[in-house]
Amino acid sequence: MKAARDLGVILDTSLTFNDHVTTIIASCMSRLGQINRVKHCLILIINALVFTKLYYCSSIWSKTSQSNVAKLQAAQNFACRIVSGPHKYDHVIPILRQLNCLPEKQHLYYRDSIMAFKCMNCLAPEYLSDQFTKRSSI
Repeated sequence: MKAARDLGVILDTSLTFNDHVTTIIASCMSRLGQINRVKHCLILIINALVFTKLYYCSSIWSKTSQSNVAKLQAAQNFACRIVSGPHKYDHVIPILRQLNCLPEKQHLYYRDSIMAFKCMNCLAPEYLSDQFTKRSSI
């Protein structure tokens, strides 16, 4: 069967597009195979590119409005869906549990707690640690 390529479309003499579809499927399957091989790196990439930006200086703004927390939750849900690959309307809570992710409100409390622990144990910068007074010194 003779075929010609024109503007990326492979045309055959019968216009069945069999060669075109075969070529497209082979290319897509190859790319999907490559993506599947690095799927385990998606969490690292999302942590590096998304969550670092999402939680930057969160101790300062963590007491934000519920609508802002909902926006943060939507971003986290989207990131978790990308990593786990469920259907669009599947519930996200099982996905968060599977990936060991806290819901946003709890995550912000967790990060604030870590900062408070660091301040109380002089693991944070001195200008922050000095703002805390231990009960034992009162």
